[in-house]
Amino acid sequence: MNYSNKEYKKLGDRIRSNPKDISDEDYLMLQELRLTYKDPLAVIFTSIEKMAYKVDANCICTYRVKRIESIISKLIRFPEMQVNRAEDIAGCRCIMTSTDQVYQLYNKILKNQDRLPYEVKGVIHDYIEQPKESGYKSVHLNVTLRDDNRRVEIQLRALEHHNWATLVEITDLLYASKLKEYGNKVSPDLFDFHFLMSKDLQELSKDDMYRIADIMISRSYIMKLGEVFARNYLDVREKWNKLKLQNNHFFLIATDSEGMPDFAGFLDFEEAEKAYFDRFTNNRDNENIVLTHLRKTDFTKISIAYSNYFLTFNNTIIKILKCLSEAVVGSYKQNKIKQFDRYYQCFLDILDFWADKQLMEMASFQNDKYAKNYLKVRTEWRNSIMDGMGALNIIYKDMNERLTFSLLHLVPYRNKVKKRRAFLEKMRIKNNANEATQ
Repeated sequence: MNYSNKEYKKLGDRIRSNPKDISDEDYLMLQELRLTYKDPLAVIFTSIEKMAYKVDANCICTYRVKRIESIISKLIRFPEMQVNRAEDIAGCRCIMTSTDQVYQLYNKILKNQDRLPYEVKGVIHDYIEQPKESGYKSVHLNVTLRDDNRRVEIQLRALEHHNWATLVEITDLLYASKLKEYGNKVSPDLFDFHFLMSKDLQELSKDDMYRIADIMISRSYIMKLGEVFARNYLDVREKWNKLKLQNNHFFLIATDSEGMPDFAGFLDFEEAEKAYFDRFTNNRDNENIVLTHLRKTDFTKISIAYSNYFLTFNNTIIKILKCLSEAVVGSYKQNKIKQFDRYYQCFLDILDFWADKQLMEMASFQNDKYAKNYLKVRTEWRNSIMDGMGALNIIYKDMNERLTFSLLHLVPYRNKVKKRRAFLEKMRIKNNANEATQ
């Protein structure tokens, strides 16, 4: 059904006046508005995806229509906005390996506008050159088909920036911190933590590293996320393998307030949207639900693109651990003994936890029938295990090589040796127990 601008204005007014009691008819009107973006979004995505893959064969491209609850939230935050004129109801996202590739794709879009099926409209926001106050980085363009006035937002991100942005959403889910919505008003320490993590490592001072480490420890950040990731990872991957979703194009992903993900795959847009709306209307307050489109995907790609829904891993954790290792080395060299003991023990505890997770994953990999029968799945999974096992060990080895003996650092060195011996003995006992059960 086609609605007039006046009807959309009245819809926005009704939602703003009573956002906790939206009628079924108004929810349906929002859903019908979402559906009108199907055709322009598909055309724009096909074009941008083809261009992105020419720049970066390892890029991840996806599109989605904005979630109903996100449209409602934006209507409330922006009282003057008319819902059918919002610039980001439909969006494409290209996640490139590097920032240089983001700008290569961005320049290709600008240089080839005459030959593209769409044209850039309005202001271009380069949040990489000038990040948002929160630390958010991405390039945003609004485009329309040449015979259409419906705007589609294109986001161009480097993988590092994408991992950071999805980690903010994971934090919001697990800590109810509302960083994305309210900035530093609800959880100022977590806001500081993510703001610092948005910076390049070389931009961070020693005090910044200490601040990151202190917040991480006080919030049990790595352990809290790690428990959820470890709980979800094997179950989610097993389900993905059993459902054989690699040939699907549309993915409905839902995560409840406890961080438990669920997902389904579809080949047809209308069928996928019907499943989305049915699920939304039955779970308006309890689940974070997104419907997205990816082509030629696998478990690793979709879990990177939507790590804030899958909750199985986020690579920014590696960066956090590098910051922790720098805090260990910095406190060691400055003879901050209490700080060093706390930071070093935290790193060893994380290493212990990580080793347990990798052993669990290796056992699951060896017993998974689908992985045994399909070389592509087996190879992709094996590579992810090896990457996971190697990343933290590299950081740990580099850190320990820098904790060299010196009479100036006699006390922290002695404490390091004692803690490391206890850790290695613990690992030896675990390995023996593991070998005995095999």
